[in-house]
Amino acid sequence: MNNDALQHQNQEQKKVKEGSESPNNPIRHVIAVMSGKGGVGKSLVTGLLGSALARYGYKVGILDADITGPSIPTLFGLHGPVQADGEKIVPLESRTGIKVMSMNLLIDKEDQPIIWRGPLISQAIKQLYGDVLWGTLDYLLVDLPPGTSDATLTIMQSLPLKGTIMVSTPQSLAALVVTKAIHMSQKLNVPILGIVENMAYFLCPSTGVKHYVFGPSHANDLASVASAPLLTRFPIDPEVTTLCDKGCVEDVVSLEADELMRALLYACGDDLLRGGEEVISSAPIIETPFESEHEADNQAHVKEEVTQLNEFSEQAKVLIMTKENWGMLDAPDIRARIRGCCGDSMQLDLRIEEGIIQDARFLTDGCGASIAAASMVTIMALGKSLDEAMLITQHDVLEQLDGLPSDHQHCAKLAVMTLEHTIKAYLSKKAEVL
Repeated sequence: MNNDALQHQNQEQKKVKEGSESPNNPIRHVIAVMSGKGGVGKSLVTGLLGSALARYGYKVGILDADITGPSIPTLFGLHGPVQADGEKIVPLESRTGIKVMSMNLLIDKEDQPIIWRGPLISQAIKQLYGDVLWGTLDYLLVDLPPGTSDATLTIMQSLPLKGTIMVSTPQSLAALVVTKAIHMSQKLNVPILGIVENMAYFLCPSTGVKHYVFGPSHANDLASVASAPLLTRFPIDPEVTTLCDKGCVEDVVSLEADELMRALLYACGDDLLRGGEEVISSAPIIETPFESEHEADNQAHVKEEVTQLNEFSEQAKVLIMTKENWGMLDAPDIRARIRGCCGDSMQLDLRIEEGIIQDARFLTDGCGASIAAASMVTIMALGKSLDEAMLITQHDVLEQLDGLPSDHQHCAKLAVMTLEHTIKAYLSKKAEVL
């Protein structure tokens, strides 16, 4: 490369890096999700991490840098075309406010192939970053393509990366290829924030036993090579696959995604507090999620004052008034709490004997619809095995309630997600004991 070409390249890289500091793109942290190998779940990890950050109040963007094989829009159920604001491209926003930009949002047909050589792909990546009106973001996650060639090199040299998250799977071949990506990052002096192992095991819902479908883990070996921590290990979960295929990655409740989010926040010097609000832990046991039963009761009562009960079915009205199964259990086998996209929180206590749910209690700071849905979920779960309880769907809850107002049907989803999250937390805790 001659001096003129080298000078031009340096100017282009400087222009792209300065984009993150311009008034149009005040982005605090740019994080690359990398592997070097295809098929390990980089896009899934990116989607789950972005959803977790957004759920806890952070402003998030995702740049799908896999030009020839983009999948981020599918995970979020987004479809183009995007619009322009002057010379800038306006990214699409997901249901939880995540800003998404991908080549698939710019082409006429989503199944149309991008048949470009390396230089064109590299230029496209720069434009997807620098020519997009990202606005103010706490985190911009960049889903890298597989390989260690032009596209990856462009991102690692041109974008102002805080660091990379390396994704692998247990197979020896995957570990070998990811090791190449680790060495690339090290040679380019891009910090490696940690290792994520995807498809690490399958957790049997009936026994709580972990089955290592793809063999023993190499995650600790990769962490040693990278001189970086093992951040988390994602299991194989058919329910996650189903939700992602439906474009509902934001509805996935994952202890591992929350664990990854916490590790990233720590690495970037952030904490779990946004806007003065408490961020809810996803630990298997949460000692005092609400300060008291009365606090949750009062919060729900205040919201209910503005909710017209005549909008609800007779069955829902009864549960709103009686609050069947409201409260907390003494020394439950598991207690967990999540916050839905609407901002309402729900807590569930379960007592489990020989795999059967013997007792269930709930608290919520949500509206009457949340109370009715949570009450119905606890009623439906009683006496069921964990497998059977996991099969309860939003549709089942709505059917038992004789429906909910259209703007409150998401409360049934929150109740089902809380039950699923609590059972998974219990199985995870049990597996650790085994």
